[in-house]
Amino acid sequence: MKWIAAAVAAALVTFTPAALAQDAPAETAPAKVNQPITYFFGIFEGTTKVIQGAGADTEAAGRMSRVVTEASGKGFMITWSTLYIDEENPSALKIKDSTEIKFDATENPALFKQANAPAMWTGKPVYWARIDGDTLNISAIVLDADGTYDITHYARTVQGDAQRVEFTRFKDGQLQRQVTGTLERKAE
Repeated sequence: MKWIAAAVAAALVTFTPAALAQDAPAETAPAKVNQPITYFFGIFEGTTKVIQGAGADTEAAGRMSRVVTEASGKGFMITWSTLYIDEENPSALKIKDSTEIKFDATENPALFKQANAPAMWTGKPVYWARIDGDTLNISAIVLDADGTYDITHYARTVQGDAQRVEFTRFKDGQLQRQVTGTLERKAE
C-alpha cells in the first residue's frame, strides 16, 4: 500500500501544471518576417542628430536629411543627402552632400549587392544591403592598401510613414561617429 501512495504522490508532483510546463518545449519567438524591398521605397525627410563623433557638441549636431529609395532593375537605388536651408530662399532646402548607390538583387530576396562595386584594397567603399524584418541595413567597408579599414552601417527601420535612422562609423575598430534620427515620408 505504501508503494501505491508513493506512486500517487509522485504522479501528483509530476503532473502539476508547474511540472508540466518545465517539461514542455520552450516557446520560440515568432519568426521575423522580412519585408519586400518595395516596403522601403519612398522619400523620407527629417532631422538627424550626431550623438558621438565630430560635430556632436555643436550647432551642426542637428541637421536635415533626405533618403530616397526607389526601384532599379531587379534591385533598388538609394540616395541619402544632408540638407541645409537656402539663405536666399529660407523656405527651400538645398543639398549639402549626397551619396547614391545602386544595388542588384541576389538569389536571396533579403540580400543585395552593390552594382559595379569597386575592387577591395582600393580605398573605395564596397556596399551591401540586407533586410531584417522592417529594417533595411546598408553597410560599407573601405579597405586601404595599407590594411586600415573603415566600416559604416545604416539601419533604416520603416514603420508606417516614419523611418528611424541609426548610423555608425568605425575606423580600425574605434567608433568614430554615431547619428540617429526619425524621418517622415514625403509625397513623391
